[in-house]
Amino acid sequence: MNEQVTVFLQHAFNGISMGAVYALIAAGITLVYGLSRIIHFAVGELVMLGAFIALSVWNWSGEFWLGLAVAVPALALIGLVTERAVFRFTLREPLTGFIVSLGLILILQGTAVEIWSPNPQYSQPPLEGSWDVAGVLLRKQAVVNFAIVVAVLALCYLVLMKTTFGKSLRAVSDDPGAAALMGIPVRTIIMTTFVIGSALAGIAGWMVLTLGLITPFVGAIYVLRGFAVALIGGLGNIQGAALAGIGLGVAESLAAGYVGPGWTDAYVFGAVVLILLWRPTGLAGGSEGAKL
Repeated sequence: MNEQVTVFLQHAFNGISMGAVYALIAAGITLVYGLSRIIHFAVGELVMLGAFIALSVWNWSGEFWLGLAVAVPALALIGLVTERAVFRFTLREPLTGFIVSLGLILILQGTAVEIWSPNPQYSQPPLEGSWDVAGVLLRKQAVVNFAIVVAVLALCYLVLMKTTFGKSLRAVSDDPGAAALMGIPVRTIIMTTFVIGSALAGIAGWMVLTLGLITPFVGAIYVLRGFAVALIGGLGNIQGAALAGIGLGVAESLAAGYVGPGWTDAYVFGAVVLILLWRPTGLAGGSEGAKL
């Protein structure tokens, strides 16, 4: 294979593996927004907590995969507690919910610093090495991560489109008042989406742990990209979030490879601005008509 093509494909694969994590984070963001209209900016800190919980389980048990099994229900529980204790009181004022999420960032960061210290921490991923496919090195862990994201998002799509719960959720998203008149427990559905969104953040946190160093402040990196992906795909549109996540990851990787890592954010977020100026509701549509 031509060397330039090989280099391009290598950058593209690296971007796809990173974009899959962005897609997972964005799916949680857009799911919560689609029902509550709350921009949950603390989702980055939930990803960070998922990573540290998985790290603690790994250090304690020596089983990296056990970290995933513990992080997901732990983050789902955190999602339940924060929704019941805080966000359910802000449903009539989504802007208040957004402001509350900003305060939650500081609380979760401070808690993480106290428990795990502010120092960067690292763990060895469970799968080491790469597969060589026509000169393109495919990291085994990255391939597994991508497969997990595809499976999780496919499951979310099937639940949303093919189950009674999914139909109820879409009804609440379209018209909460009408859904309540039809006997759908609107508050319970919204609470469940916070739980699901937080569980997705737990999976993303485990994946972030497999990618490199983590600190209590790493959430800011992922929440910015997660929201960029959610905006590009269209807030409230899970399919759009999945495609936009992959696209943003590839764009980042290509920008870093061909332009330079120092300009990555400028080029990528510049592209986000241009896309939103062209289509304010995102490439796949969203915002007002949440397409869950």
